[in-house]
Amino acid sequence: MKRILSIIAISVITVFSSFAQDLESAIEMYNEGGNALNMGDKETALMYFEEALKQAVNLGDEAQELINNCKANIPALINAIGKEQAANKDFNNAIATLNRAIDVATEYEQYEIVDEAAALIPQLYMQQGNIYLNQKNYQAALDNYKKVVEINPNDANAHLRIGQSASRLGDVDYAIASLTKAAELGQDKAANKEIASIYLNKANSALKAKDYASALSNAKESLAIQSSAAALQIAGTAALQLKDYNTAIENFEGFLTASPNAKNVDQIRYQLATAYEAINDKANACVNYKAITGNPQFKEYAEHKVKNELKCN
Repeated sequence: MKRILSIIAISVITVFSSFAQDLESAIEMYNEGGNALNMGDKETALMYFEEALKQAVNLGDEAQELINNCKANIPALINAIGKEQAANKDFNNAIATLNRAIDVATEYEQYEIVDEAAALIPQLYMQQGNIYLNQKNYQAALDNYKKVVEINPNDANAHLRIGQSASRLGDVDYAIASLTKAAELGQDKAANKEIASIYLNKANSALKAKDYASALSNAKESLAIQSSAAALQIAGTAALQLKDYNTAIENFEGFLTASPNAKNVDQIRYQLATAYEAINDKANACVNYKAITGNPQFKEYAEHKVKNELKCN
């Protein structure tokens, strides 16, 4: 009986000795992690803390304090590494690291870390998108901005950038939809300027193609959002070609009011004079023909109108 008790005692001592050695090893790992962290080596510190946690979990409840310490440090450390990668503009790795921080912090119930990492990720997609946009890599920019609105559907700036990127890729319908959403969310000034520019570009292309109806329609869409001398000129020119003289006059007069010192003001006055003449408004036709008699390009024709045809006073 005494022999059996001796064997049991030896076994208990052996087990206790093994446990103590394993606990000591786990603590040593944790302390090495602390030393690495003090030296600023976060990657090495994380490796030691994770190994210490692994060993401590295998030891059970007796190592609970060590487990708690590891779990308190690991999510914050992963998050800090992600923030450093972000500061170095290593966006892809930063986003991957921050997502890992979210997963680990959620598991360890470190919810402040979850919130901090989750808030940073869309900012990084936005920064990366802006870099691509400046590089004129519009598809890559668009892909990153889409990630932002997947996370924050009401991010007005992201919708604005999506619209700008899509516009430059030629996806006009998607661009207008995104810009309209941006305007609804508060980016109305910048979004409306972009939408007006889209319609203006369409109007200009249509005018060059001599599709005057489309040119006029798109110029009107642009003007409905934001007045511009360019849109007024296109609308006037297209309307004149369509023999819609009153619309032509309205837009040409608007151009002269908006840009009285424009380089092409005499060209506009010539077109305006012909529109007034077409509706038999002799007085206004004379005013505009007289205004361009000093321009060599129009001098002969304008003087003929003033002196011979219209017999202006």
